[in-house]
Amino acid sequence: MQYWQMDVFAQRPLNGNGLSAFADARGLSSAAMQALTIELRQFESIFLIPGAAADQFSARIFTLEEELPFAGHPIIGAAALLHHLHSPAEHAQWTLQLSSKTVQVRSQRMAQGFYAEMDQGIAEFGQELSAEAAREFASAFSLSDAELDSRYPATVVSTGLPYVLLPVTATGLAKAKQTRLLDLELLECGAAFVFLLDIDGLEGRTWDPAGQVEDIATGSAAGPVAAYLVRHGLHPAGQAFSLNQGRFLQRPSRLDVCVSADGQVRVGGHVQLVARAELLIEPALLG
Repeated sequence: MQYWQMDVFAQRPLNGNGLSAFADARGLSSAAMQALTIELRQFESIFLIPGAAADQFSARIFTLEEELPFAGHPIIGAAALLHHLHSPAEHAQWTLQLSSKTVQVRSQRMAQGFYAEMDQGIAEFGQELSAEAAREFASAFSLSDAELDSRYPATVVSTGLPYVLLPVTATGLAKAKQTRLLDLELLECGAAFVFLLDIDGLEGRTWDPAGQVEDIATGSAAGPVAAYLVRHGLHPAGQAFSLNQGRFLQRPSRLDVCVSADGQVRVGGHVQLVARAELLIEPALLG
């Protein structure tokens, strides 16, 4: 069984967000997928299982702690890998079935690597947080009231994974460091993660629930951010633009986004294939 290492939202190798991908994970149990993700130490790994048609696959995504119902950079990376393995054409399209939704992804072969873009559907807007709740979240990242961007409300937004989008200043974004668990606060507002957003710089940061590992490039947050900016009149619908992430980890990443006039959210980026490896352990022995 082979697996691949790639960089997603990366315009050249050794940038962007690293990903481990298993192109044919038949024979792996859930426990094995979780154990392999921990072994490979990527922020996320994706496991693909061929479907009824050549362009259809089911997909399961794991972090070091848990399985996710949806995530962005693994889907973008998976589409590039499937294109590399299964299509000699310049353009291809794939259907990935996750536990929470079905995602359509288009891919394109480039002079260097691939480009892939997914349709995340229409963003769902949840709770708009009070100023007090926003300050409470900010304090968990060692930020003062002055480092919050009070022009815009902190809001829960989801295209498959709900985020608290917390507007902060450029200074606040650079300074931020999560200092405590946020499980209770996130549960109360119906979110899974907090995404700190410098609106003027179109740049963001987010961490795992424990605040120990910062994500390099978060495709599942890019869609909600794009919908949020369009809703608040900060960017016109139908016009593509880019978000930045990963600078503070020396892994600069560009996430391309667009919200159509009917609210459909698209997220795309470049993918670089980095390495291919072979699993020497029999899948049945992994549990």
